Amino acid sequence: MKDKKYFIAVKFLFYGILIINLLLIFISVNRSSTAVLILSQFTFILFICIAWVLLKRTFSVFFTNLFVMMDKMMNGEAVPNFDHIDDTYVSQIYHQLNRLYDVLQMQQNSIEQEKSKVQSFVSDISHQLKTPLTNLHLLQEALKQSGISPEEYQDCLEKQRKQLDKIDFLIRALLKTSQLENGLIQIQPREVSISQTILSALEGILVLAEKKEIEVYYDNTTDYTVLHDPKWTSEALFNVMENAVKYTPQNGKLTILLSRTEKYVKISIKDTGIGIPPADLTNIFIRFWRGNTNILEGNGIGLYLCKQIISLQYGYILVNSTVNSGSEFEIYIPL
Repeated sequence: MKDKKYFIAVKFLFYGILIINLLLIFISVNRSSTAVLILSQFTFILFICIAWVLLKRTFSVFFTNLFVMMDKMMNGEAVPNFDHIDDTYVSQIYHQLNRLYDVLQMQQNSIEQEKSKVQSFVSDISHQLKTPLTNLHLLQEALKQSGISPEEYQDCLEKQRKQLDKIDFLIRALLKTSQLENGLIQIQPREVSISQTILSALEGILVLAEKKEIEVYYDNTTDYTVLHDPKWTSEALFNVMENAVKYTPQNGKLTILLSRTEKYVKISIKDTGIGIPPADLTNIFIRFWRGNTNILEGNGIGLYLCKQIISLQYGYILVNSTVNSGSEFEIYIPL
């Protein structure tokens, strides 16, 4: 770097002239020579002039590089790593500018990621709302037709209610997901009974299970006191259980088992449903992913929300599934 060369030149020139000047002063004092004293002063003035020229070039190159770097930073271009001069203000300025550039790049990347997430979120919402809203429009047109029988009228109203319930559930689920992702809802773990949390989740799926005549088994004689958020953990377990009931045929079975390992309590939720193909197991926790199923229930948020809640409590989920035989979700929560 040119400014480094000029800076080194000035430094060597300074020490050289200083030594020569001191020698000349020493000689002039010992010999009482006016000529030598004048020569020493002349060399000092010469040093000042040369140093001024070199320093002027140094700062000219420095500010030129500084302006180029700032232009690149403002344009979002890559900033080159300049050679640094140790223990100098020039080096510190370059170092701080490079740090500033790195911080700005990180912030820019973070903004781009957030922008991408918002766009994806809006796109997902639009896609999810499109079907129920289309169905509502079709049902509304059907109700406007003349000659519709009372039975058909009531059937259309019932279908409209179901579509509205689906939209309401979707919006509430999206709101919970967004709040969790953005830290607006804090997980508040405390030492409480895990069995009570499981029973709380079970209450939400019993009616649907009874309608489909699905046998639900849970032995609540085993219990552990676990550090967890009972409200949100219950929400996570409910989502898994609800999926199990939805994708289990009539007269199926849902089994919930509670056990513990050395460091975790394990909640096993096993059904006799349609199962999950091996190729889809890695996708089931992706938001809005539903796979190639013909079953209309569900919106692909439940399992995604479940994983978020369990992960925030430093737990994890394992899934074992066989097509046409059923699935087992093993939820591990630290003791």
